[in-house]
Amino acid sequence: KNARAPAPCARMTTTMTTLVLLLLSQGAQAALHQRMPQQRSRPGAEVSMQDASQPAVTARAASAALLRIGTVPFCLLPLLPLVSDDLRPICEPLLICHASVIIAFIGGLQQAAAIQHDLPPWIAVLAIGIALFGTTTTSAIATGLISTHLAFITLTVAYLLQLLIERTIPPTAKQSMLAAERQLPMIVASFSLAVGAALT
Repeated sequence: KNARAPAPCARMTTTMTTLVLLLLSQGAQAALHQRMPQQRSRPGAEVSMQDASQPAVTARAASAALLRIGTVPFCLLPLLPLVSDDLRPICEPLLICHASVIIAFIGGLQQAAAIQHDLPPWIAVLAIGIALFGTTTTSAIATGLISTHLAFITLTVAYLLQLLIERTIPPTAKQSMLAAERQLPMIVASFSLAVGAALT
């Protein structure tokens, strides 16, 4: 049995490494796609003026980069307890707290998009409701109302529900809430939380 123990750890490490590489490649493709249309649309005589007035990094590109940085803990924290069981009491609360903060951020984006684009009211209510449902998980653990295992399950369900909400949002609203940039990070987060539930 001891000889077979490292196999799940190796498979998990390979899976998480693949997800990190996917995030990095998606970021590189997005940056290249954003850059090329700008270069193709520039007339030769206006290059210097546009270069002077246009920022080197747009707010959208910076936000997308921060999204990918925020996804790194979802990839690393489930793996560290597999390296050393002594890290479990540290990594599990950190992963739950990080997931709670991110899900509140996503709920805010969804509500803002619903208001800006005059979407049905249930989208705004459900977005914030799911975000609050996820963030209260941290308080419930701190007060001993639920177990860590149940907290991971709760947050996994909350992330999947938010993904389902975004499937009902029109494309114009999705652009303002960075839905395309967040799709893979949210899938990674859901998978990471499901792994946390399986390991607790």
